Amino acid sequence: MKGRHLVLSLVLLVSGFLIAFSYQHTKSESRVIQLSDQEWEKDYYYRQQLISLEDKNKELRGELEGNRQIIQQIEKQLGQQEEAIGNYVEQKKELQMLTGELPIKGKGMQVTLRDANYIPSEENANQYIVHERHIHLIVNELFSAGAKAISINGQRLFKDSFISCVGPVISVDGFQYSAPFVVSAIGNQDALDASLNLTNGVVDILVGDNIEVAIEKLNTIEMNARVN
Repeated sequence: MKGRHLVLSLVLLVSGFLIAFSYQHTKSESRVIQLSDQEWEKDYYYRQQLISLEDKNKELRGELEGNRQIIQQIEKQLGQQEEAIGNYVEQKKELQMLTGELPIKGKGMQVTLRDANYIPSEENANQYIVHERHIHLIVNELFSAGAKAISINGQRLFKDSFISCVGPVISVDGFQYSAPFVVSAIGNQDALDASLNLTNGVVDILVGDNIEVAIEKLNTIEMNARVN
């Protein structure tokens, strides 16, 4: 009996210890941590600061997006301006080629005028050779048909150029050339050809004046710029 009492006592002792330990542990864990007023104020202050920063970040993101759109608009406008400037440069270059400030090259027509091979009478020889009026006739017709540039025997004509007849030769801006006279024109080949070959037009008039006329289409005609 004493042995049983001893075992029972030990069991009760251990059980009581475990119950007491469990109670104390549960009590310590369930204890509510009390914050002081100062700690609450700090916590509230930091929360307000966080909210303020989030609002500021949102505002800054909005400004950033607005600035991005403005930058995109500016870039678009700059691109359009660059394209416009490029167009102006091309137009200026084209005008300079037309006025003779720059060389010019392109497709066009070539008209060759020759004196008549057969002159029946020396007294009427003047009626069988090319005169300045024939050159003027061709040049004016080509310009009227839209020629961008014209040259005579390789010498380019400008807005102030002059053509005159000096005996059997033609003078272009003071430079003399003898027959055959080659008038070259850069422009729309079909328009130039149609204008020259109109019925009772330039070619018919020249042939009627006993002038030999040869017309040729050329894919490349080059003319130099004015030499100052």
